[in-house]
Amino acid sequence: MKKRMDKLMKLRGVGTVLARRLVESGIDSYDKIVAMREEGLLKIKGMNPRAVPGILSEAEEWVAEIEAGKSRREEELRQAALVLRQNLQGVAVDLRERFREDLGGKIGKKVESEIIKVIVSLEKVEAKLLKRGKKGAKGIAKAEKWLEGLQDAGLSRVRKGLQKARKSLKRVLS
Repeated sequence: MKKRMDKLMKLRGVGTVLARRLVESGIDSYDKIVAMREEGLLKIKGMNPRAVPGILSEAEEWVAEIEAGKSRREEELRQAALVLRQNLQGVAVDLRERFREDLGGKIGKKVESEIIKVIVSLEKVEAKLLKRGKKGAKGIAKAEKWLEGLQDAGLSRVRKGLQKARKSLKRVLS
C-alpha cells in the first residue's frame, strides 16, 4: 500500500491522507485517476474541488509519459531481436561456407537442428516481448553474446553456443 501511496503523492494536491483514501477506494494508479474523471474524484472524502483539475491533468501527463516509455522500450526490444535474428542468419551462412562437407554428417545435422530451435525460440520471445520487458531484453542480450564468438568456432563449439543462446531465450518464456 505504501508504494502505491507514494506513487499517487507525486501528484500536486495529493498528500498522505488523500493518497491513503484513494488507495482504499481502489484508485491506485494514474490510469484509474484519469478514468474516475472529475465527478468520481469529487466523491472521495477530503478531495479539494479546486485541486481536482490539476490532479487530473497531471495524472494524464503521467499516463502519456508511461505509455511513451513502454512504446520506446518495445521498439528497442524489437530492434534487438532483429539484430539477433540477423546474426543468427550470419552464423548459418558462415557455417555453410566453412563446413560445406561436414554439414551432411551427424554433427552438422545437429547444428542445423539447433539453429532451427533457436529461431523458433526467438519467434516465441518476439511474440511475448511486451509482457516480458526487462527479462526479454536480458535474454536477447545473452543470446547475442553466445552468438558473437561463433564465426571462428568449430561445429561442436557452434552447437554448444547455439544451445546456450536458445536456453537464454527460453528463460524469457518461463
